Amino acid sequence: MRTARAFLTLWLLSFRRLFWSIGTPMLLLPIVACIMFLVRRNYGASDDPVQAFHAFSMFLLTVFASFLVPLCALAFGTAGLGGDREDRTLLFLFIRPLPRGLILLAKYFAALPLVLGFTVGSLWIFCKLAGAPGRAAFDAYLPATLYMSVAYTSLFHLFAALVRHSTVAALIYAVFMEVLLGNVPGIVKRVAVNYYGRSLMYDAGVEHGLNAPDAQWFDPYPPADARTALWAIAIGALVAAWLVFRTREYEEPT
Repeated sequence: MRTARAFLTLWLLSFRRLFWSIGTPMLLLPIVACIMFLVRRNYGASDDPVQAFHAFSMFLLTVFASFLVPLCALAFGTAGLGGDREDRTLLFLFIRPLPRGLILLAKYFAALPLVLGFTVGSLWIFCKLAGAPGRAAFDAYLPATLYMSVAYTSLFHLFAALVRHSTVAALIYAVFMEVLLGNVPGIVKRVAVNYYGRSLMYDAGVEHGLNAPDAQWFDPYPPADARTALWAIAIGALVAAWLVFRTREYEEPT
């Protein structure tokens, strides 16, 4: 009972700290910019619903999946443990009656609802603004958004457990691996989480009017394998972060 109470207390404190952190207003800026863009484009007013769905889907693939989803996970995924390391308060947690593994899980489950809230919430807003094409797009692309959000959150928690300046390291990864390598031809893009997420989006969107990509530039991963890959990244990264956090000596001065 004492352990459960300590876990819930740490989870609630971490959730509040993340929600009121700089990450929240930082994410609102690109979301508002996307909203202004969608209002201006007004996809729902198009006379060709198939073409409108394709154009709106390209916005989701190039901006939402490739940029906004990893940014949401980065803002909260690294700030839990990373914030304690930067503030030199991490060692204080170790003297509490809570095992290290549960400390990591409390941080993880504090960040995950916020990541999902921002990614799914922004997808819903974008689809609402897109009118009829958006209604089909929300149902088609919601599963891929959930998979990517969980995978990114686990991966960035691993960054936080491994390196002190995890936000910088995660930002480099998001820009180089996700944006650059995730969009180059060949198999090198398979190091990027959004490659598997976009593969799921292409598979779900083709039947609604999304044109299949040129295989020379983007060869989608089979949907079942893409889901397996995202689950493997999510679970593998979280287990790796759990093992690292349990065994590593953190000697930051307090």
